[in-house]
Amino acid sequence: MKRLQGTSKCCLPQSGRQRPRLKPGMRARGRPMHNEIPRTLPETIGDYAAAGAARFHMPGHKGQGMMGPLGMALAPWDVTELPGTDDLHAPEGAILAAERAYAEAYGARHSFLLVGGSTAGILAMLLALGKNKRVLLARDCHKSAVAGVALAGHACDFIYPETAVGRPFCGVVTPEAVETALARRRADAVFITSPNYYGACADVAGIAKVCRRHGALLLCDQAHGAHFPFVPGLSAHAASAADLWCVSAHKTLRAMTQSAVLHASPACPLSDAHIRKTLSLIETSSPSYPLMLSLDWALNQAKTGEWERHAARVLALRARFAAHPVAGVSLLEAAVPFAALDFTRLVFLVNGRGISGAMAQDALIGCGVVPEMADLASVVCITSPADPDAWYARLFTALTALPLGNGQFSYLPPVAVQKTPVLRVRDALLSPSEPVSLENCAGRVSAQAAGAYPPGVATLFPGERIEEADVRRMLAFREAGLSLFGVTEGRTACVKEEKAV
Repeated sequence: MKRLQGTSKCCLPQSGRQRPRLKPGMRARGRPMHNEIPRTLPETIGDYAAAGAARFHMPGHKGQGMMGPLGMALAPWDVTELPGTDDLHAPEGAILAAERAYAEAYGARHSFLLVGGSTAGILAMLLALGKNKRVLLARDCHKSAVAGVALAGHACDFIYPETAVGRPFCGVVTPEAVETALARRRADAVFITSPNYYGACADVAGIAKVCRRHGALLLCDQAHGAHFPFVPGLSAHAASAADLWCVSAHKTLRAMTQSAVLHASPACPLSDAHIRKTLSLIETSSPSYPLMLSLDWALNQAKTGEWERHAARVLALRARFAAHPVAGVSLLEAAVPFAALDFTRLVFLVNGRGISGAMAQDALIGCGVVPEMADLASVVCITSPADPDAWYARLFTALTALPLGNGQFSYLPPVAVQKTPVLRVRDALLSPSEPVSLENCAGRVSAQAAGAYPPGVATLFPGERIEEADVRRMLAFREAGLSLFGVTEGRTACVKEEKAV
């Protein structure tokens, strides 16, 4: 930040309101003085909020409040890059201290605060590889990975998740499948998701060993596992064996929506400076300080032991449900090939009552219980230490009141069949396209990702030829009342075909 030239004498009157004074630790760009203990982000921003400075800087509310109930509570903390508040893209003070605290907690070489959710982390991981690389991409990846591959211009080979025996439910990628794929064709990186939306975990450490043997980097979307390092029985399944991994602190920790963290492992060959530079390409140059503050607070809260206590509570709840089951409802349990299951996530299979997950979700909402998501056969409930005990009593009461139906509903994995892409993802997304109704798009090449959201896994993948099985899935999702992405007014984008003259 450029300093004003001229006299340093204060022009404010000596009587009346005194000039606001900033604490000694607030230096230009947030850098602590020699031998000074780095101050935390809440301390730094809190001091500035309390200083009463005349704020001739953005944001426009000037810390004086905004409309709505959050205005006066949030506005004083919503600042910008100033002397003392540090800079997310070149941190030297409180933000750097927060990143180092996350690195220590997660076993990373360095951690990077994100204000664009795990989407920002996923884009950065894929862009940091360089351009036009070959990526072995788990086909159950989030749609943001599709965007990352396209932005970087990577070529893709796909690896498909394996499902549990007897349960075609939320499979995971296995080390054996990665070994087979990399032996068939070399890749610069492997991209996996663990855990997935249902809490199913892949063997990240085993996959990492395979990747290193073949000279490939391992990138892991662990958006749904931010709490793993703090939960007994799950800490071993944190993705610290990967070269790069991201976690969405807002999904399970006490952080605000969009708050996430990207981690680089000690073994990652990409430098911290290169990763930081890549992040600066995709993240805003005006990051939200309330989001970064919430990340700092969320980590400190997670380290209090609350997740250990919450884990014990959820295990007791699972035991209670097993002892007093609800007819036609069961809980998803760990099974091969899962390396583990996030037991703090309650996935209720409800199709045994003759209703779909979407129908069950509607009934639960009518009872004042709002799940995270539903599919054709289940509802997913995310739990955290912030849940009052009374919510669980309400949940189990609502489950017993679920309606009975006579429908036949089965879980449909988002991906119907294994295919070889016709076009690169980037080429498909940037090709001239036209909207085609779902009913008539079989045989066409998809020009965008489309599927059910959540979980945000693409059933129609850019560059793949759409098959009848894909169409049936999309129509089944729509008929069940699931939200669709990549579909507008019943149509999805397909690569425009050349017409014969």
